Amino acid sequence: AEHASFQRPPEAVTTIRASSAQWREIFGTVGSFVSMRGATLSAKESGTIVAVRFDSGAKVKAGDILIEIDSSVETANLKGALARLEFAKQTLERVQRLKGQSAVSLSNLEDAESRVIQVESEVQSIKAAIERKTVVAPFDGRAGIRTVNVASFATAGSPLVPLYSSDPIYFNFSVSQQLAPMLSTRDTVVISVDAFPGRSFSGAITAINPNIDEVTRTINVQATVANPQEELLPGMFGSVSLEYGAAKETLTLPSSGVTYATYGNSVYIVEHKKDAEGNDTSTVRQQIVELGSARGDLVAVLKGVQEGEEVVSSGAFKLRPGSSVSIKEKGAPPASLNPSVNNS
Repeated sequence: AEHASFQRPPEAVTTIRASSAQWREIFGTVGSFVSMRGATLSAKESGTIVAVRFDSGAKVKAGDILIEIDSSVETANLKGALARLEFAKQTLERVQRLKGQSAVSLSNLEDAESRVIQVESEVQSIKAAIERKTVVAPFDGRAGIRTVNVASFATAGSPLVPLYSSDPIYFNFSVSQQLAPMLSTRDTVVISVDAFPGRSFSGAITAINPNIDEVTRTINVQATVANPQEELLPGMFGSVSLEYGAAKETLTLPSSGVTYATYGNSVYIVEHKKDAEGNDTSTVRQQIVELGSARGDLVAVLKGVQEGEEVVSSGAFKLRPGSSVSIKEKGAPPASLNPSVNNS
């Protein structure tokens, strides 16, 4: 009898009005970063390396000479060929003057012209051989660790140094064939990488394969991501989130107000009434809800809550159906689509 009229004191909670927002469907998958331009430079001709003109890991410009292979024999042959070319040109000039005086036949003139052409081609061939023994950077990028040193002997086709350009960098991933009609090169993606916890990188879809893989029934997609600090490296693994389709009106609530359970997820809806003495009271009603996708601190509510209803946003863990509540205006955790963790 002493405790028959006992009532639990109201629980302090914070609330929020259920509101709608424009949300697009979101798809998550994984992929890897790929260099925009990358190659392992190799020797075109065999020979002894006489000069290495870069440091491993250094940035290089297109046209920079990286490695020189001994071309002393070709250089000596070039001098002889240039001398023969000069003599052939002088001979041609004399024959042309004599031909003008009708002192030589047409066949002598044609022989002189042919000789000049032959020696010119010989000079060009030797110059090309010298160029093939010079390894030049084909594009701007960062050189990797070289595999040879001065005095090493390089055979034709042997790898010498990797060269990669990673600003911007590509991110390759695949999506299911159902999403293929909804993809566009105007779509943006958000990529997270384990190496940089708490950070995300934005990019844009720049290429979509025109065919579906017959084995996996997926389509390959490529996004381009700005990488001015060259933090993202080719081969790095990442998770990507992609929004697709038209925006839809979606009812959202902070996930902190949802009570998750195996029998069904629920929220507490606040009901304002008057007690027997005419005083204003606030109680809660537990409502089973059907949830959709979650983004940041928010979650989509598909069924169970109407727009404008007052829902408990924090403190739901200490409630039960019919509990009295005291609504606090401050103290609710902030809800954001892109939350950031401080001092983590």
